[in-house]
Amino acid sequence: MSAQPANLPDAGVARSLADASEIADARERRHSRLLGRERTVTLLLGSAFVFTATACAALIPSARPFSVTVAALLVVVYAVVSQVEFEIGPGSAVPTQLVLVPMLFVLPLGAVPLCVAGGLLLGGVFERLRARRHGERVAVLLCSSWHSVGPALVIGVLAPGAPRWEHVSVYVLAFVAQCGLDAGAVIVRHRLGREVPISRLAPALGWVALVDAALAPVAVLVALAVFDEPAAILCVLPLAGLLQNLGTQRRRRIDESVMLGQAVQDASRVARSDPLTGIGNRLAWQEAVERARRSHEEDGSPVSVLLVDLNRLKETNDTYGHDAGDRLIQALATALRAAAREGDELARIGGDEFAVLLIDADEHGHEEVAKRIRRQLAGLAAGEVTGSASLGAASCPPCRSLDEAFRLADERLYRAKLWARSTNP
Repeated sequence: MSAQPANLPDAGVARSLADASEIADARERRHSRLLGRERTVTLLLGSAFVFTATACAALIPSARPFSVTVAALLVVVYAVVSQVEFEIGPGSAVPTQLVLVPMLFVLPLGAVPLCVAGGLLLGGVFERLRARRHGERVAVLLCSSWHSVGPALVIGVLAPGAPRWEHVSVYVLAFVAQCGLDAGAVIVRHRLGREVPISRLAPALGWVALVDAALAPVAVLVALAVFDEPAAILCVLPLAGLLQNLGTQRRRRIDESVMLGQAVQDASRVARSDPLTGIGNRLAWQEAVERARRSHEEDGSPVSVLLVDLNRLKETNDTYGHDAGDRLIQALATALRAAAREGDELARIGGDEFAVLLIDADEHGHEEVAKRIRRQLAGLAAGEVTGSASLGAASCPPCRSLDEAFRLADERLYRAKLWARSTNP
């Protein structure tokens, strides 16, 4: 059985709530352990990065000497800036472009990927101390370091040395390599590790690339200053503080959207749920029928209707009281829920009348479900009070429309009730 989401009045609102829900899921994952395939893919991708970054350090030539002090300063600033987040779908955009670009001109190019990984891991330690990330999730940050490999290779091969305006085309190519490797790592980890469709990842990847592109010109200017005076990298911290404030405000708006989305879902669930049995009510049934009608008209997919009516409910109420009748109705709902298939729509459409909508089920399919329902009904009881129910079913096709199938199922239900009365007067 499936409970359908609310029909929101505006598609934009629906998309906004869906985005907020996705971000809420991403937050929850950050506090959970790595399990199953996601764990395997993360460890393999992270290990591959460590191997590649080590190879870069060994193989990419550089005339610039390695300074432990400068490297440590850049790693710490990178870690601080990595704490500034703009949450987007299953991930987030961080303004580390402001530090990555200066790294490419101040450090030996082969050392850049390892230093980027060091900055992200140090930032992960900060998050762990603030209880914002599970310890195992720190390994994910190695996968996030792949973006640094592309620009280090491109600039190391084509334009090593001080930043020069005549090398702009090389820097653009380096940026493209950065975005490509970043997108590739994200797709591998989420597509293979969590089976997330690429269509869901693409918008977030686009936003991350846009943020990096917007920050790249500023980062180049910072690189020009840092090339002669590495301590100038500290000038990015006020800008990072401003971006942190904007990110915090965005997070608050997302929190409000998540709360709104939960309230909408709760209201929708209440509006479409029968309070006595917990299954769908007449509104949920009418919406399910309309969806099935559209589906049948568009692609001709079969659909079946089963109607079930509790026999002699009035007599049960008169003899044992309405509480006993309510318990019998609840027992019938439980029996139908056990017999219906996953994805079928089950609803209470009247006082003692229930309906089951079988999607992609022809006459043979509805007969199989009807048999299971009859087996469940054979022992229908609520405490010492026993009961029985009648059933009528029809399919479209052979009925020409869903409305015709509903009428035929209703006629068959009526005949079944007459037969039940005649055999048990």
